[in-house]
Amino acid sequence: MKIMVAFLGKNKQKKKINSLAKEIKQGHSIERFLNNQNVKSPKSKLNLKKLKSNNIVSRQTISNISNIFSKNRYNNKENHYNLSSEEKVIDFKLKYIIVGSFFSVILFALVTKLGLTNYLLRFSTNFRQAEENDLEIADLISVYNMYNQGNYIFEKVEKQEIQKAEKPSTEIEIIDSLAKEAETMDVFGKKDVTVTVTDETSTLQRVNVDTFKVLNYSGKRNIDFASLLNSDIVLTKKSDKILLYNTHTSESYSNSEKYKFEYTGTMRTTDANYNMLVIAKELSKNLTQKGFECVQNTTPHDYGTYTSAYAKSRVTVQNALTQINGAGIMIDVHRDAAGDLSYRPVVNINGVQVAQVMLVMGVGTSSVPNENWEENLKLALKLQQLADKVYPGLFRPMYIRNSVYNQDLNKYSLLMEFGATGNTIEEVMLSTRCIANLLNIIYKDWLC
Repeated sequence: MKIMVAFLGKNKQKKKINSLAKEIKQGHSIERFLNNQNVKSPKSKLNLKKLKSNNIVSRQTISNISNIFSKNRYNNKENHYNLSSEEKVIDFKLKYIIVGSFFSVILFALVTKLGLTNYLLRFSTNFRQAEENDLEIADLISVYNMYNQGNYIFEKVEKQEIQKAEKPSTEIEIIDSLAKEAETMDVFGKKDVTVTVTDETSTLQRVNVDTFKVLNYSGKRNIDFASLLNSDIVLTKKSDKILLYNTHTSESYSNSEKYKFEYTGTMRTTDANYNMLVIAKELSKNLTQKGFECVQNTTPHDYGTYTSAYAKSRVTVQNALTQINGAGIMIDVHRDAAGDLSYRPVVNINGVQVAQVMLVMGVGTSSVPNENWEENLKLALKLQQLADKVYPGLFRPMYIRNSVYNQDLNKYSLLMEFGATGNTIEEVMLSTRCIANLLNIIYKDWLC
């Protein structure tokens, strides 16, 4: 553009000189003289004194010619020296545009490939929903665990990997063989238990108990974990009745080749074939094979209003316990609410990819005390201790909160979070097999 402007300016000045030259009486000879001067080098000079002395042109005309020619000579000089630099500037800008466009395409591809856009949208949506439903951050049980990466296994799952996830019979055989070996292990014998508090703040206490971790987010700082682990649990033949239910029924997982479905909410579905009902059903089947009497309540509790789910499930549990005359163990089957489809906590058990499990325990609140919290926590600690020997890495750190989770309604009540949104249903079903085997070992060891 600058080159074009310089070219046009030069022609304009040339026309002015020609116009002035016509005022000269001997116009033709002077015009030729001026034109010759114009095409010569910038150092050429116009002999205006000679023109004046010969009275060829007026003083004003000479002055006009002098000014215009000087300006034209300066412009010619600048254009002469700057032409190549202008080209260089234009070339440099073009390179910037090309390189910038190239890297923009690469960045867009990476963002799309890694699913960062989806993650940010999901993260924003989750917290926006929490705000709209008047939820406290603490009520999003597992969001906290996203910030404890050292305790968990994070694995980015590509679509192809999810589709390959299958459950051959050999996987069940591997899991069962490990449990069979563990039946002869002396896990629960009284012994010295090492308990170390690694970090303690006003809201969180990190505790190493034996060989596993506990995140104590409750207000109780005087929990005697060693004493609870060395204490007995009382299980009778009547205690082999297990009640299974789902407070957050619609929680779901990632699609796989075998399990393909449509979400009807944020990481949720009301289809009982793909949400927590099918997980509780699988857990019930595995426990029944071990000789337990399982009662699965399939009442949905989070359809419509998610925030009232615990109030609804509490009524369900109370009615169910009355109908079956109590239960030896009660399990609320959940999925971890943290993260998006890229968050996939798994453990490799002898070559088998199994979804990790987390125990969430409540010690009660000031308005709703929990008299059973120590017995509940005792069972949870023994279960996690056993799992650390049989299936190392199956359990993530236990999470203790100043909440209830209906665990005040029955002794030996547990809340289990099976996997997260990035896990497949196949991986979670293998987790239920591990849990059934572990409960079977505990029951046989503590049966009175």
